[in-house]
Amino acid sequence: MNSACRLSSHRGLIRWVCGLVLMALAASSPALAREPRLALVIANGNYAAFDHLGATATDGDRVAAALTQAGFRDAAGSGAVVPRRDLTLAQLRDALATFRAQLQAAGPQAFGVLYFSGHGAALASYGDVIALPVDAGTTLTPQMAELTRAELTRSLLGTGAKTVLIILDMCRSVLAEPPAALATPVAAVAPADPAGAVTRGLTRMVRRADLGARAEQGYLVAFSTSADQVAFDDGTFSRVLAEEIRRPQQSIATALKRTSDRVVANGLLPGAHLQKPTFDYGLSGDPPCFVTCDPSGIGRFYDCAQCPWMRVVPAGMALVGSPGTEPGRGRDEPLPHEEPIDHPFAIGVYEVTIGEWAACVRDGACRRVADWHKDNPNPQIPATGLGYADALAFVGWLRAQTGLAYRLPSGTEWEYADRAGAGTAFPWGDAITPGDANYDQTARYQGSPVAPYRGYPEGVNAYAPNGFGLYQMNGNAWEWTADCADARCTAHLARGGSFQSTPGELRAANRFAVADDRRRDDMGLRVVRDLRPDEMTP
Repeated sequence: MNSACRLSSHRGLIRWVCGLVLMALAASSPALAREPRLALVIANGNYAAFDHLGATATDGDRVAAALTQAGFRDAAGSGAVVPRRDLTLAQLRDALATFRAQLQAAGPQAFGVLYFSGHGAALASYGDVIALPVDAGTTLTPQMAELTRAELTRSLLGTGAKTVLIILDMCRSVLAEPPAALATPVAAVAPADPAGAVTRGLTRMVRRADLGARAEQGYLVAFSTSADQVAFDDGTFSRVLAEEIRRPQQSIATALKRTSDRVVANGLLPGAHLQKPTFDYGLSGDPPCFVTCDPSGIGRFYDCAQCPWMRVVPAGMALVGSPGTEPGRGRDEPLPHEEPIDHPFAIGVYEVTIGEWAACVRDGACRRVADWHKDNPNPQIPATGLGYADALAFVGWLRAQTGLAYRLPSGTEWEYADRAGAGTAFPWGDAITPGDANYDQTARYQGSPVAPYRGYPEGVNAYAPNGFGLYQMNGNAWEWTADCADARCTAHLARGGSFQSTPGELRAANRFAVADDRRRDDMGLRVVRDLRPDEMTP
């Protein structure tokens, strides 16, 4: 159905929201590895005490089929993944017990997925959620404790499986006071890692009793919507998730982020439901893949569902400026010299996308901008039409979402990250062709070949990355920096060029002064984050 999922009025329910909890426990695995894979899919819709949910059966079918195609066997141990429908508490506990036993028997390399679609309950004073069986009443019993997010995390980690992905796709109400048996707190801790590996991204949320887990075990916790927002019983999330499970050349972290970005971007289309998935994760190493892995994805991380992908660039000496003989050189460009980058920092792998921008819009921190969906409906194109205040608003939103030091790059940081060690006009050399970047390809640079004018931004990963693994630093969209362009700092420098730029404007040393209040339709941004001390590597 196309309306928001609803709960009947019951005593003890002080308010309700609809949401999804998606939780992944993921650790690194070699590309193309085929570890033992098991999946349990549960689809509950016919509740005795809560409203009927019409989309759960289809949700279960979609996800089960996608997981089967990705090489997962049913939780019973063999055969295609089969959805279990309308399970009571006893049946749900039995299914989970079988799943845990099979995961444990599969060994320490096992990859398990639990998908639950149905009603759930959130505990206001606890911060956890509970998956509800179809015979659940309006008062939770102590037996429900093993169906909380925290308990599912603990018990599935306890199987010793290397990777466990838990998807709780559910509407939920908020209970004022949980039963005492459910009130065990969850601790936010740094992972114990005797090998000294660094965990980037979000803090792991685990019970204190679970700190003895193997260092390579990690997990991801996600919600289809924020606690104060609405998720819809229309199957949108399961449809997108199933498509991303089938997509090759991406890790499970990429699949989940793409799912989140697409659901948010879809909500901004006319007549669509607006929904913003959220999740946290903490992974030691690089996550495994559903189908095949993308080698270029190694070393990336993100800090929230709609936070940009980030990559750490090392400290070093930044080559800044251009020689006097470089074609297209501007008068504001200094002669080549080196400036120190004293500390490593994280920078966006891509320009901020419209999917990521839409999440900021959904939270009321950013304004709506043109999304180019008529020219290019890809949710992975860059957010454009941004003034300097817009860029600062997005950075401020990231800080509020994560508590981490996001900001705009300085000009030196930008040029250092763009060149990635290159001393040529462009990161790839001194010449440019239409296959290198998205720019006004009708114009020539030193006799370069030409192509028809495209006139709109392309996907942020449409061209090959530079030596630091960063995409489209040159072309596609201008990127704001923190450098002032005048004495009063009423304008700032943008870097990189855009789809409207002549090829010479894409040079690494080129600078473009833009008034802060000007909103060009080819202006975007790329963010930087300062690293915490525990993220610094030797």
